[in-house]
Amino acid sequence: MFFLEKKDLPELLRRAGAFFEIIAPVLVNGEPQLVSWKGEDLALSAPNQLIPPTRMFLPPRETLFAYLQESGLYTFKVPEVRNRLIVGVRPCDLRALSLLDRIMLSEPADELYLKRRRSTAIIALNCTEPSESCFCAQMGAGPEAHEGFDLLLTDLGEGYLLETGSPAGIVLARLSEELLERGDDAEKRNLMRESRERIMNARPWLSQDRMRTRLREIDWRSLAKDCISCGGCSFVCPTCHCFTIADLGLPDGERIRCADSCILSGFHRMASGANPKARPEERLLSWYMEKLEHMLIRAGMPGCVGCGRCDRVCFSGLHRTDIFR
Repeated sequence: MFFLEKKDLPELLRRAGAFFEIIAPVLVNGEPQLVSWKGEDLALSAPNQLIPPTRMFLPPRETLFAYLQESGLYTFKVPEVRNRLIVGVRPCDLRALSLLDRIMLSEPADELYLKRRRSTAIIALNCTEPSESCFCAQMGAGPEAHEGFDLLLTDLGEGYLLETGSPAGIVLARLSEELLERGDDAEKRNLMRESRERIMNARPWLSQDRMRTRLREIDWRSLAKDCISCGGCSFVCPTCHCFTIADLGLPDGERIRCADSCILSGFHRMASGANPKARPEERLLSWYMEKLEHMLIRAGMPGCVGCGRCDRVCFSGLHRTDIFR
């Protein structure tokens, strides 16, 4: 357990950059975004970025492989995966990654996802200043990280408490050991207790059991009247992982994978043309059932981590937590 002055974090990252592509949050047009870091000012004190870091492992659009036909035979080329270090991953997103691991790495494992997980190191950041839309504490996903990171930062004002969570994290810390001082977690414990209390006090009535009970009581038809079925809630959700696949080009081309969403009207449509979830209220209920019940059965953990992104992005305000009150 170490103390790292804030002014020294960029130097720690520059040294890690000899081995990794550094992905870090910076302000782009005033909004925090994860970008390939080239020394810009870090936006670690800004709210969590709208596009979750899980999209680094399961991109909205990617090439699975390229195919080339020659003399009747096909050869295939799969994309290379670079070593990456993602900085500032919040506890809720670590929880989402843990859920995706259980789904994407179950047999048969998704090869590209597996390669990205194995080639990526993570510097997580505890949430000492949660946003108003956050309810990670009620979902058991934050505001403090306990696993799934290589290094963990906690903002103590003038510097960070830095903790290692893996052998790779120890190696990363040793790259900059002269920048580190011995630290203790007394202040961190107070900060995390206060952060958790703020989140719980904002919605004292909210719990996973309450949300599952309300699934069968909410008037989804009335609620869904304002849903424009844009799918935005899915595309910013750190646990949504549905996709569609298409081959582009003949005889040569590429097989691509694109993010899909059960909120979109064509998602459930079958080859016969029949659509068992043609109405918006059916799709909205299905979305919440998948989060709160189906993923719990399939992966052993709920598919909502309380990040609040669906509420932040919804044009119609449908994903506010008070529908479960």
